[in-house]
Amino acid sequence: MFMKKIEIKRFKEVLNPDVNDVIKSFQLVEFSINFFGTIQKTTLDTKILRTGQQLVIGGDGWIKDGFDITHMI
Repeated sequence: MFMKKIEIKRFKEVLNPDVNDVIKSFQLVEFSINFFGTIQKTTLDTKILRTGQQLVIGGDGWIKDGFDITHMI
């Protein structure tokens, strides 16, 4: 059994109209956190940078601001 396992579900990506901005788009992401058998779900906003990085905006008690989810499936 995992002590802490995080799964994500991505929602629709919304493009940033400012093509000169570092941020390409925004996307809501639902996090399902299995913490010793208890499932905690939270939905947070993320920004997708032109470099391809996807970072959490704001965060909460489970996921920190700036948490990189680029390579999470």
